[in-house]
Amino acid sequence: MRRKHLYLAIFFCMLILFFLPTSFPASAETSDQAANELTDSTSITLNGSTSGIAKLKDGSYTSKISCKAGDIIRISSDSEIWSLYLIFDRVPKKYTVESGGQIQACGTSGFLHEVIRPSTPSKEVSITLPDTILCEIRLFSKGQLPDTVQDWEAPYNDCDMLLLPTHADDEHIFFGGIMPYYAGEKGMKVQVAYLTNHWGEPYRPHELLNGLWEVGIRAYPVISEFSDYYSEALEHAKTLYDTEKMLAYEVELIRRFKPEVVVDHDINGEYGHGVHMLNTWLLQQAVEQSGNAQYFPESAQKYGTFDVQKTYLHLYPENELIMDVDTPLKAFGGKTAYEVAVAGFSKHVSQQKWFSVEKSGKYDCRKFGLYRTTVGLDSGIGDFFENVTFSDAPDPLPPKEESTQETASDIQTESSDTVSKTESTLSFWYLIPIVLGAAVLLCCIIVIRRKKEK
Repeated sequence: MRRKHLYLAIFFCMLILFFLPTSFPASAETSDQAANELTDSTSITLNGSTSGIAKLKDGSYTSKISCKAGDIIRISSDSEIWSLYLIFDRVPKKYTVESGGQIQACGTSGFLHEVIRPSTPSKEVSITLPDTILCEIRLFSKGQLPDTVQDWEAPYNDCDMLLLPTHADDEHIFFGGIMPYYAGEKGMKVQVAYLTNHWGEPYRPHELLNGLWEVGIRAYPVISEFSDYYSEALEHAKTLYDTEKMLAYEVELIRRFKPEVVVDHDINGEYGHGVHMLNTWLLQQAVEQSGNAQYFPESAQKYGTFDVQKTYLHLYPENELIMDVDTPLKAFGGKTAYEVAVAGFSKHVSQQKWFSVEKSGKYDCRKFGLYRTTVGLDSGIGDFFENVTFSDAPDPLPPKEESTQETASDIQTESSDTVSKTESTLSFWYLIPIVLGAAVLLCCIIVIRRKKEK
């Protein structure tokens, strides 16, 4: 009976091995596989015509075409289109992208430069536009997008540092290496929010985004509704704007982003710009009021109150902090924070003849002073976050309009989960034949030994 049972065990083991798959799931696509650009090889028409389409493929945001609500761009490619990169002249209203029979609502992010990932990749894609001006279209296959594509993330719910430049380019000229070091090198959450906008100079918002992307900022900036005006004095600047509305804006920024550290301009406006002065004058009040629910109760109700731990001002003479901008940064291939800041400012092509990034002299981008602190004075080590306590508590999220687009972090998480699950599956399938094979071999050895014993 024992020999009969043994033969049956061998038979069933071999039967199981026979039905196991002879090939195993392929490993997941590596995250560093580069996408191929398909733009030049695709056919693009606007309402059935190719007129003006060359302007969308020339790589320049200064050449553009005007579109009316309901206009349709049709794209045909020999390869599946996995990503579209659209650059608009103004932030677009809602539009749709159709791919593989699926219609996707877009234009809900508020981005001027926007990456769209069709829910169903296809060789035929159509875009139904609103009233808008379109500057550029780039198309890509499956894979990781090149660094030249600005795949923006939404502004943070809770940031580590809030930078408050008055104009596009101030963030590089006067705040210098802060963004390359803290955002790019250390991976901290640095949120940039501008006091004024440059929609009257349509090339400057593109320069703004290009500069931020260059220095490692990935959270989309906040750009206010206040137009840019020049002023040579604080009191004059106050007459140009609704200062109560501006103060509410800055208080809301603090409550919304809950930064441990805030950085703003020189009290004297660096080179005497009255609106720089106004920005700092407003912040001096905002950091005192943001923790009090009685001030601007609407934003307090929406975001809660918040008290900033440390507030720094450029060139402030007390409690001085001199930032190290000369140490090579791994995140930028050994370039220093100063060199990266210069590269970021170089994206502001229209401003090159008037300004530059300096690490010495009157407008030294390294020099700051601790204007206000709730956590004690600095020791002189040059770290904006010295003595700061970070809260791990999750932030309440304000109601947001739903978007059908996936964020870069969503996609990255999904990709990581897929790789993890695939690896687990591979381990399981490879383990079964090894175990069963060993069992069969052991059974054969037992049979042979018993035959010899007889």
